[in-house]
Amino acid sequence: MRTTQRTNKDGSVTRYVQLAHNVWDAQAGCAKAKILYNFGRAEQVDRAALERLVASVRRFLGPDAELEGKAADAGDIRFLGSRSFGGAWALDELWCQLGIAKVVRSLLRTHR
Repeated sequence: MRTTQRTNKDGSVTRYVQLAHNVWDAQAGCAKAKILYNFGRAEQVDRAALERLVASVRRFLGPDAELEGKAADAGDIRFLGSRSFGGAWALDELWCQLGIAKVVRSLLRTHR
């Protein structure tokens, strides 16, 4: 998915949403975007329809399709699992907002 924009004569900007695929151009020596589908103006795009399309593609590819593609690019890395960092992030924010980090740093300066 990509967005392109055009500036109108009155100075307003119109944005368009497109489904694009990069194709290698050997003569130019760089990748060129090939537009597969133009969804139209960004403000008129039906986000719910796009979300349904994404869900449909994910169902077709299977639950591990995204991880398999990234693992293939990374070499011999295997995905074993993941863990949520929500709790650690929340505790870190509380630590900082309550000023505990500042107090600990000041105490550590006085001791080696």
